[in-house]
Formats: sequence, C-alpha cells, structure tokens
Amino acid sequence: MRQIKTEDNWNLANALTLSRVLMAPAIVSMLSRENRLSDRLAALTVGVAALTDFLDGHVARKQGKETRLGQFLDPLADKVCISTAFVMLAVKGRLPAWVPGVIIGREALITMFRIYAGSRGSSVPASIWGKLKTNSQLIALLMVILEKDEPSYAALEKTSVNLAVALTLYSGLDYMLKASRYLEATEGKQGA
Repeated sequence: MRQIKTEDNWNLANALTLSRVLMAPAIVSMLSRENRLSDRLAALTVGVAALTDFLDGHVARKQGKETRLGQFLDPLADKVCISTAFVMLAVKGRLPAWVPGVIIGREALITMFRIYAGSRGSSVPASIWGKLKTNSQLIALLMVILEKDEPSYAALEKTSVNLAVALTLYSGLDYMLKASRYLEATEGKQGA
C-alpha cells in the first residue's frame, strides 16, 4: 500500500490541481459571450483543465508527492470545473437544467461520503466508473460547447450528454453500494 504524505502539501502536483479551480471563472466568462471564438476558447480551457487532471496525478506519483490534500483537492477541482461549465451551459439554454442538477447532486453526495469516510480514517479511491463518468462528462461538455447546426452532430451531442448522465448516476450508485466496504475497512483498522 502506498504511503500518503501529510506534509509538503504545496508542490507542483497540488498547484496543477488548484489551477483547475481557478480555470472555472475563466470558463464562465467565455461561455457568457455569444460568439464562436469564445466557445472555442472555453473548449480549449476545458481541455487544458482535463490535461492538468492527468498531469497532477502523474507528477505526484513520479515525484513521490502524493498528499492527503491532493487526494481531497483533485476530485474537488474536477467537480468545480465541470459543474461550473454545465451550469453555465444550462443558464445559456444550451442544456436542460436537470442535467447539471443530476451531475451536481451526485457530486455533492459522493463528496460528502468521502469527507465522512475520511473523518473515520478511510479513503475512497476513484473507481473505474468514476473515471469513465468524468471522461464522459468532458466529452459531453466539449460537444455542447462546440455545437454545430448539423442533424448528425446534434444527435451525437445528445447521445454524449445522455451517456454522461447515465454514467454519472451509475458511478454514484456504485460508490454507495460499496460504502459499507470502505467503512468496514476502517473499522478493521481501528480494531487492529
């Protein structure tokens, strides 16, 4: 089992993670404008945010700088950046309002569970379903931001949004079904 450090919180990996949180206002600003250039810049910023998500974990593992702060901030940064973009697209009428509602509701539930598990000395690692959920949300975001007036594109965009919502719900259910397993592992440590 890997050792998670509690000191040295301010390192390159955590700085990359924090940069994703700081990209959220830029995405809001770009999506609030009504032109193709702003949409392309917003899509580029979402892409850069996704790249930092890959890089922060890679850097942390390579440099041996995995921290509890990083474990907490990484999924939080994803949620802030992605949820903000989905909300902005709903505000602009480019997505139904229930889509960010489902996404934010799931993210809030799992974040609260992670905090609760953490308070009991357990960590809840990202699952394959959580990773697929995040990737599907990114693809859906990019499809909606870069929308085109073509029937085939519109069908693909709708499919990507529906898939993102389905994986969001399924991954949340998967975490909740495994909740007792995470908490039992904690109880076993406390009893040892």
